Amino acid sequence: MNNNTKTVTIFGATGAQGAPVVREALAQGYKVRAVARDTQKIRALHPEAEAIAADLSDEAALTAALEGADAAFLHFPRPEGPDDSQNWAAAFFGAAHKAQLPLLVFVTGGPSGDRFPSSVIVDATTHGMNAVLNSGIRSIVLQSAIYLENLQPELFLPGLRSEGRLDYPPTLRDLKVQWTSHIDQATLAVAALSRPDLAGQAFEIGTPDALTGDELAELMSGWVERDVTFDPMSPEDFGKRIGDAFNSPGAAFALGDLYGSIAKLNGDAMAIKTDELEATFNVKLTSVADHIKAWPKG
Repeated sequence: MNNNTKTVTIFGATGAQGAPVVREALAQGYKVRAVARDTQKIRALHPEAEAIAADLSDEAALTAALEGADAAFLHFPRPEGPDDSQNWAAAFFGAAHKAQLPLLVFVTGGPSGDRFPSSVIVDATTHGMNAVLNSGIRSIVLQSAIYLENLQPELFLPGLRSEGRLDYPPTLRDLKVQWTSHIDQATLAVAALSRPDLAGQAFEIGTPDALTGDELAELMSGWVERDVTFDPMSPEDFGKRIGDAFNSPGAAFALGDLYGSIAKLNGDAMAIKTDELEATFNVKLTSVADHIKAWPKG
């Protein structure tokens, strides 16, 4: 079956993770049902896609969005309440079974699995991954690392442009951090949409070239056009930075806990073999250096 005869449903179509998947699926010739809560925003971003309004807690709307689809892409947004993730999963998999969805590609949205020491977020994403694989829906799970696009907002790096200080990620200096670009994630996700033979498996995904903080600082200096020095803050201080910005003590704890987990790693302990990913999914991924070079200078 050619891609131009396949219909795929992509959730979170207007978000940072879902929007690149819609663009890549359209470029590959899929018929795309782009799902989010605001159809006007969907149409503005993806005029070639079918815009569908649905909330992740609305099983009936999710069922309608999935009926007749050959595959679907899903990630869960950041929950606002303690029961959100559980409610979303119950609604989605209830809908997927009713619609007899042939294949799901699910992205964890953060570090998961036994590569990482236990933390609230790692444990939650690992539990979610296992729940998907045991849902009764044929699924492929993509386990993302830290998102490369986190380096763009001033909120994460307030001293980057003004002082040339790269204080994120809050990790040991010798750790080669594995990044995952939203764009490479989309490339892999769309490739997975036509790979039912890989169902039942989870794949750690990333962008080629895990980097130490000093190596990353050199690349970032080209983006901001000034000398940049890696001077990592503590995981707790980073969590407080983000928690204060969103007035969320819960986010402060969770992020401090996550990066505290990552900071226990060193050397190549976080790095994955992206050449094996490229071979498995028959794709070409883009290096961290080339992604950063392509970012707007603004």
